[in-house]
Amino acid sequence: WARALGPHSAAREPLQVIANKVGPFNNPSETYEYYSLPFCSRSKKKRREDFGERLVGDRKVVSPYEVTFLDNVPWRLLCEQSFSRPELQMFTNAIENDYYFEMFVEDLPMWGYVGEVEGEDVLLGHLETVRRYIYPHLHFSIGYNADQVVSVNVSTNPQRKVDITEEFDGTEVAFSYSVEWVARSDLKWDSRMSRYHDSRFLPGTFEIHWLSIINSFVLVLLLTAFLTIIMMRVLKNDFSRYMEVEEDEIGEEETGWKLINGDVFRFPPFASGLSALIGAGAQLFCVTLLLLMCAISNCIVPTKRGAVLTAMIILYVCTAPIGGFVSARLYRQLGGDAWLANALLASVVFPCPLVLVFTWVNSVALAHGSSAALPFVAVVIISTLYGLVAIPLTLGGAILGRHLSEDFGAPCRTTRLPREIPVEMPWYRLPPAQMFLREIRHIS
Repeated sequence: WARALGPHSAAREPLQVIANKVGPFNNPSETYEYYSLPFCSRSKKKRREDFGERLVGDRKVVSPYEVTFLDNVPWRLLCEQSFSRPELQMFTNAIENDYYFEMFVEDLPMWGYVGEVEGEDVLLGHLETVRRYIYPHLHFSIGYNADQVVSVNVSTNPQRKVDITEEFDGTEVAFSYSVEWVARSDLKWDSRMSRYHDSRFLPGTFEIHWLSIINSFVLVLLLTAFLTIIMMRVLKNDFSRYMEVEEDEIGEEETGWKLINGDVFRFPPFASGLSALIGAGAQLFCVTLLLLMCAISNCIVPTKRGAVLTAMIILYVCTAPIGGFVSARLYRQLGGDAWLANALLASVVFPCPLVLVFTWVNSVALAHGSSAALPFVAVVIISTLYGLVAIPLTLGGAILGRHLSEDFGAPCRTTRLPREIPVEMPWYRLPPAQMFLREIRHIS
């Protein structure tokens, strides 16, 4: 069983160093292929990515770094390359934007900076005295436990940086690397990802703050319960009274919500749209709940690249009957008859705005050559899942919800004629002003 956990390597067995991507440190969503910068390479052999890795923008390429298990390398020349002025300008732009690179060894990520800027003033920006340096030497520190790789790290050597400020044609740069193997008997293979929780390259939100989540969840439940109890005690007597009296007997001295007690449960004019939105919301709620349950129970590995996005897509497709069921059931209770149109609306009310935003974002990423752009194959797979699985499941859920629905029973009587809404009102009671004040209250 112990031998089954993770890959095992023999002495001097070659290990691949996978180059993935580069991008500005301050904008993690802007990523490019590693060899979009003119690093020296020999084959640029691409490694096959799975569906989840394509979703997160991984574009893995086998790099020319030669690493063998347990073999230390004090220094080794990778290549000597002569750069033209445009190529140096590409490196200069990357260094000024704090570009970092990402590599993998045995599926363990490691990060490093392309170069550095010296003499930059924080307030005035780049000055004429600023020098730009590229890091041509990489030092790989690889931890092992018995015959398994359990940790990787890459660092740059400031003593071997190369000044590329002048950007002369024919500037030669010698790329090199070194490898150091470190025994890590305290780190097991199944817990090797734990060291990334405190990595300075990862955002601080990577670690889940369970205490804060539980505290917020319990607080919301308590407030909801208290508010429900108070409202039910206050409104219970009013509901009973309004169910017994006739419409003409309701006094004019009523104030507040009691003025519209006969209109609260009146069926809306756009019942199909309301039902579709509620059905889509119920489906998204179930997706979120199931995703959290899968992550907590280790059904999916959050550290596996793209696993969360893949699980989210699969769960959304599998929970499509819930959206159709809730939408059709509510639509039937509101007196709707066009259940097929309602089911189709429920299946597209969330994906359509999402597709519009995705089309714009993906088009911009494609125009800039970013690896964050979703490949065509991934788009076809998602579209096929939606068209051949999600929509039929939504229709099936709608058929079930339509047949299992009951007549809507309002807790109080609805008047025959809707109450007239005043046309002339002060500006602060108009919908835009009320919406603005409500948002301020939410922010505060």
